[in-house]
Amino acid sequence: MANLAWPMPRQCPMAPPAEYSGLRKNPPSRANLPDGGWAWLLTSYDDVRTALNDPRFSSDDDKMGHARTQLPDDRNLNTFWRMDDPEHGRLRHMVMTEFTARRIKDWRPRIQNLVDGLLDRLGGLPRPADLYSEFCLPVPTQVIAMLLGVPQEDYRTFAVQSRKILTLDKPEESWAAYREMNDYLELLIEKKEREPQDDLTSRLIVDRMRTGEITKDDLLSMIRFLLVAGYETTTSQITLSALTLMTRPDIRKQLIEDPQRITAFVEESLRFWSVSQDNILRVVDQDMEFAGVQMSVGELVVLVLPSANHDERVFPDPADFSLDRGENRHVSFGFGTHLCPGAPLARREVEIAITSLIARFPDLSLVGSPEDLPFRHQSLVYGVEHLPVTW
Repeated sequence: MANLAWPMPRQCPMAPPAEYSGLRKNPPSRANLPDGGWAWLLTSYDDVRTALNDPRFSSDDDKMGHARTQLPDDRNLNTFWRMDDPEHGRLRHMVMTEFTARRIKDWRPRIQNLVDGLLDRLGGLPRPADLYSEFCLPVPTQVIAMLLGVPQEDYRTFAVQSRKILTLDKPEESWAAYREMNDYLELLIEKKEREPQDDLTSRLIVDRMRTGEITKDDLLSMIRFLLVAGYETTTSQITLSALTLMTRPDIRKQLIEDPQRITAFVEESLRFWSVSQDNILRVVDQDMEFAGVQMSVGELVVLVLPSANHDERVFPDPADFSLDRGENRHVSFGFGTHLCPGAPLARREVEIAITSLIARFPDLSLVGSPEDLPFRHQSLVYGVEHLPVTW
């Protein structure tokens, strides 16, 4: 049987590719990758969740070669997110102190103040306005900039660089953006070395780099990962959550009548949209049988999160956006040892952004139809380029 083609196109911008439904009913299939190689596709919820926490599947980029995106052979490429334990756990622990429940609670008034200021500005703009560029993008980019100690005036530059780095169909632009970001962050680290301040970059320099626990290259890769991951996925999540409010008036009505349902809304939006559409890759680290197929050392495996989050056996009627799912066990932030460290902060940002947006603009409406929006299909992270709205 011929291999499938990967990635698969979406027939509807509001849903994952229709082929996933059939794939979930069968053992893992092989798919050809754009770089000429191939990988196993894990599409069922149980298979994806198991593989996320199975040490037989390695996250180590050095074992994967150039899969999907052709990043340059530069130093500073690997991040702790793409490492295995014990190194992964050691480096991950160093940033986890910034994402505890107490720290996120401390951040809430700063996020709320930022959101209120952006909504004040949005209200004074001529209509229609681009909700993406005026609100959805600056919320997470400015929050992660504050967290890392990046000057606020540079946040849009990083947004553009991050977006190019994650693009699948323009490798030359990805290389250039990747190197530009590295150059900038090297200068930022040097500045923080001379003048440490109250930010995560400075704390890592003082507490970890100066003690010899990490190198400057380790620090650079950490900061780059947190900057890109902290901006891109949360921006898309806020944008698509806002789109849900405008395309599902029943959901908007439920939130207006009962604001306490915002938690259920955020979790369902994370499941429904599954913005990490093609960035979870593993490599088989030992010969084994998994989910009914024989896998060999060195073979690549794509964990298809959007498919897992739409598995009918776990999420009845998965194409429906529902606030009544109860315990929403989606895998949008991963699972197990590689659970996204920034998940608590991302959840809080989406919650504050959407709650404040609907309170300030209860009649917010989309200009045009969802099908006309410029969705980002050729990217590791799903989203839209613009979101024209009025009120």
